[in-house]
Amino acid sequence: MNKSFKFSAAFKLVLMAGMATTLAACGGGDDSPAPVKPPPVVTYAMTMTGTAATGAAIDNGNVTVACKVGSGTATTDSKGSYTIKVPVPGEGPCVIAVTKGNLTLRSIAAGDGAKANVTPLSEMLVQYIAVSSGAGATATPTQLAQSANVKTIVTNPTMMSATVTEVIKVVQTAAGPGVTVPADFLTGTLIPKDATNPGNALDQVLEILKTKNVVTPGGQVAAEVIQRVIDNAKNNPVTGGTGGSGG
Repeated sequence: MNKSFKFSAAFKLVLMAGMATTLAACGGGDDSPAPVKPPPVVTYAMTMTGTAATGAAIDNGNVTVACKVGSGTATTDSKGSYTIKVPVPGEGPCVIAVTKGNLTLRSIAAGDGAKANVTPLSEMLVQYIAVSSGAGATATPTQLAQSANVKTIVTNPTMMSATVTEVIKVVQTAAGPGVTVPADFLTGTLIPKDATNPGNALDQVLEILKTKNVVTPGGQVAAEVIQRVIDNAKNNPVTGGTGGSGG
């Protein structure tokens, strides 16, 4: 009985010593901070860029993107430029919106690496695609991005070119003689005007459209012009994910 008690006491002493060693090794009992785990690595499925302007840059605007899979946010810089990223998993097409105050303008991109300027012209393009695709004039950015017909238009160069051409026809008819809208208004170089320069050719077209009442002084597309866009798009429907666009 005595022997059994002595063995048990010795075992307890060994156990206590082991615990003390473990605590010392772990820094137990002191004020050392716990190790900080590094943040998880974020990888991106898509990166899109562009410039937002109505003539003057839309600076410090809130940028959002809704894609078929994924979303993201960003802010435009002082010249209206933005870079927006969609984490993995992500899949296009994507609808981009820039908001500042009461103004919201949209644009559209096929996916990773795309350039999409955000202007009254791109807003008309999105509106045209919304109607011709069958998604509807009031479709949300997410609904547009998830539409099979929208994807068909945006990812097919021939159909996209024809759609851009129809939008330009509507704009030039509304603006009257002497106004030429560049065919690359969605992806071309856009340099907004500022106090020291008048902006490049694409930007100057945006200013001209204001003087022609195609665009309001605040940068919104005039209601009458939006209706013309909708009417034209209704005459050029895309159905079943395989249809065409253009007149």
